[in-house]
Amino acid sequence: MSRELRAMLLVALIFAAGFVGYRWLFGSTMGDRFRIVTVAGDVEHIRKGGQAEPAREGSVLHEGDRLRSGDGASAVLGLGADTRISVDATTTLEVLGVTADGVQLELEGGRVRATVRPGGGTVGVSAGGKRVEATDADFTVARDGNGNFAASSTRGDLTLEGVEGVSELPAGEEVVVPGGGSPIRAPASDALLLHVAWPTLPRTRASTVEVTGETQAGSTVEVTGGARPASGRADTKGHFQLTVQLAEGRNRLVAHARNVLGKEAEIANAEIERDTTAPSVGVSLEF
Repeated sequence: MSRELRAMLLVALIFAAGFVGYRWLFGSTMGDRFRIVTVAGDVEHIRKGGQAEPAREGSVLHEGDRLRSGDGASAVLGLGADTRISVDATTTLEVLGVTADGVQLELEGGRVRATVRPGGGTVGVSAGGKRVEATDADFTVARDGNGNFAASSTRGDLTLEGVEGVSELPAGEEVVVPGGGSPIRAPASDALLLHVAWPTLPRTRASTVEVTGETQAGSTVEVTGGARPASGRADTKGHFQLTVQLAEGRNRLVAHARNVLGKEAEIANAEIERDTTAPSVGVSLEF
């Protein structure tokens, strides 16, 4: 064997040994570093092949796996030592990929909250053709069954894709994209706008009244205190109109709004009495 051939074989062996060593040292931990940290309530772990089982703390999440949380349930996912992703109740997400650069998720519905720290890699969350990404930030992404999308940052800058006119979202801002509407960008706040135009009549014989108002576009609005709750959604401009059925006697109406990010507002200042027993006014004529 010539000296040149021996040298080439030696180089090849060195590369092969290096590759095997790298895989042994880092390869397994690369795919294993995205795990379920905590589980509360009914959370389902659906493997890539379709096998479903209860989510368990410590289980590794791989590309193609899905998580589905039930009503009142939640889970916390860990990427590396410090990055955490909280999965809220009634949320379904899929793991699109786990690499040395981070993790990519598809939010099918619900809400996730991420705390991303430097060194853990990028966390990207896609939802209905829109995408949020961060390398050092605290943020929330939400998507509901009506096509409403929202993202909010409380710390650090976010990169956005698929949101018309918004490619970056700095800390302290949020953006809401109502289904079929234009993006609404505003300062992030725990308060939710809610204005209600209550009926002005204190007493009526009618069985229903109309309640109108304004809140954030896509928010769910419910009025209670009547014969039964009335609920609906604000349109793409934030307007809503609900028909409320009244019970006999005093009705103390309360309006409650909740947006896609989970922020809530409540107004209670309407009392309407329905009285169908009062005598009607009549006119008698004598000839």
